[in-house]
Amino acid sequence: MKKIYLCALALSIGSVSFGQSVMQKTFSNAQLEVYNPQADVTIKSNNINAKAPGDTIWSEDFTGGIPAGWTTGGADGTNWVINSAPISAPFTNTGPIASTSGGNHMLFFGETINPVADRDAYFQTSAIALTGQPAVTVIFQEKFRLCCASGAQLNLVVSTDPTFQTNVQTFDARGGVPINAMSADPLVKSINISAIAGGVTGNIYLRFHWATGASHYFWMVDDIALIETPNNDLVAFNGFYGSQQGELPYTRIPVAQNQPIIFSQEVTNVGAATQTGTIVTASINNGAVYAGTSTPISLPTLTSDSLSPPAFTPATTVGVAHNLELIVSSDFTDFTPNDNVEVFPPFEISQYIYALDDFGTTPGNGGGPRPAPSNSVEYEAGNFFDIVANDNVHSIDVVVGTNPANTGKNIDVVLYDASGANFVELGRSAFYTVAASDLGQKVTLTLVDANTGLPLPVAVTAGNFYFAAVHCFDEFYYGISGDSPDNTSRGGVASLIFYPNMVSPNTNENFFTTQTPMVRLNFEAPNSVKELSNNTSFSVYPNPSNGDFNISLNTQNAEMLTLTVNNIVGQTVLTKQVRVAGQTNETISLAGFDKGVYFLTIDNNKEKQTVKLIVE
Repeated sequence: MKKIYLCALALSIGSVSFGQSVMQKTFSNAQLEVYNPQADVTIKSNNINAKAPGDTIWSEDFTGGIPAGWTTGGADGTNWVINSAPISAPFTNTGPIASTSGGNHMLFFGETINPVADRDAYFQTSAIALTGQPAVTVIFQEKFRLCCASGAQLNLVVSTDPTFQTNVQTFDARGGVPINAMSADPLVKSINISAIAGGVTGNIYLRFHWATGASHYFWMVDDIALIETPNNDLVAFNGFYGSQQGELPYTRIPVAQNQPIIFSQEVTNVGAATQTGTIVTASINNGAVYAGTSTPISLPTLTSDSLSPPAFTPATTVGVAHNLELIVSSDFTDFTPNDNVEVFPPFEISQYIYALDDFGTTPGNGGGPRPAPSNSVEYEAGNFFDIVANDNVHSIDVVVGTNPANTGKNIDVVLYDASGANFVELGRSAFYTVAASDLGQKVTLTLVDANTGLPLPVAVTAGNFYFAAVHCFDEFYYGISGDSPDNTSRGGVASLIFYPNMVSPNTNENFFTTQTPMVRLNFEAPNSVKELSNNTSFSVYPNPSNGDFNISLNTQNAEMLTLTVNNIVGQTVLTKQVRVAGQTNETISLAGFDKGVYFLTIDNNKEKQTVKLIVE
């Protein structure tokens, strides 16, 4: 069984606000650290194509291996190697960088070094001769994932001194890629180094440095070029969209919770000339749904600014995908236009579902027990949700991970009020036993009365924050899909995993995660409760459905029930026997049958009750 490694982020919090949003997601006396999941997260970007260079001064694509005169250094410097193959380790499984030249690239693979700890490693070029060019830029292609401190650095260091003791300047090579997330493949970087190299007649040296706070994963670098800086070159980074109240990037927003969507995009001018008329356009469905533009500004060379197009309120039409791009432009033709655009997962208005995950059809696996020395097993994991209209939450949807270890595990769900200094439990479901057929599938667990086991919706209040979580006592892997914001994002973190629970986590066992748990709020009311011989009650939900139905059963005494499903002409298509004692949840699946009307009969050998099922 593959274990998940959890690494600590140096972020010690007494009473913490997760973002500069209208609503404050706060809880006191907690130390929040970053949760390091095992599957890769990809930062969505179309920043993937190399651009035609300007006047090239010098370049290297490693076709012949590491060039003569190049050196490596730092405590782990010898781990920089030439590579052209996929890499694999406990937390990494990825192919080589998809660079323009292909073939060889430089690789630092932190997971080949034991024990896992912060690393210090660089490779350095030999002398690169300049002849007094007034403006100089380094362009290179990279692919990386790093962990774990928020201050983890990937740097390009430039000096006129081969020992890097004097006349040194450091430039950020990580950009806005969050900790523990995969960069684009490749991520094309354009860094204006004119502040130290402009006007130099003589040699400069480049150093690619895996530096402070980064402990493991990898960094690939290829196709490095030194060019005369183009006049017009803008770079977009740290693009953001989110709900106006909580500033969180929901992918499904219920009609009743619809609210304005806000945007922002950070822009850097790495060109040699001031960029007049610099704007950011929020384009939805290629402008067919929305095209909002920020106020134009003049952006001097080597400066950055954050630009915000006007807010957009989606129409309440259910099921329309909103494909968002944030596009940077100016009055001039950009030298590298492909790094002016950030692409985001689609979001849409739903009837009842509130979600942060990407609704991926092949979910990854999150959660599971912690490794030694902790070995904690029980946990709760989920997402924050902001409420803008009073409503009732009836259930919580959880997508089960595909790990076979999930079969036979018991899980439940819980809803917390997260508006104050501490999590306050509002409602919980009965336990549900995961079947093999549930792997990779969604299960809907109804919030119930703790005494009767009957469905009991939880009222949520406009202006408050809530947290929906899946809980387990044993090894369980929830589905993951998409990227959650980290602690540096505008709205703060959105997804958490605490061992053993949100209310009283173990010391140093409360984490945020950048891999979104597939845990969703469900505002759809289940079918009305029906009774059988005044001894057994049941409800069926969701109904209509895509073929998967949950049956919540509650008995005063243990008894055997027969569940039978007939089609509209009376043919039996499914039958099963269930022993019920107290509160029990069962599922039936008609996903392989034709859409239409079916009839479920529940028989306790004393009385029968039949309800209509609709498969859409």
